[in-house]
Amino acid sequence: MTIVQTVEQATQVAIDFLRKYYSFVYPMSARKENSRWIVDLDISYFRPSYVRVKIAAETGALEDFKVTLGPLL
Repeated sequence: MTIVQTVEQATQVAIDFLRKYYSFVYPMSARKENSRWIVDLDISYFRPSYVRVKIAAETGALEDFKVTLGPLL
């Protein structure tokens, strides 16, 4: 893994991971909090379904992800 320094890199890491499991992946937002990137993505054409992916900035490793069926909180 490599250091994730930009919002574009963080978004691409999240998209690459989610494309393994979902055919539709659309980035909604990305931000850095402390040493972690948080990327929110839409994963459904028809109904509200979102994923929040947390990525370690120093390593580029996925720390956590959560699927939400309905509004993203």
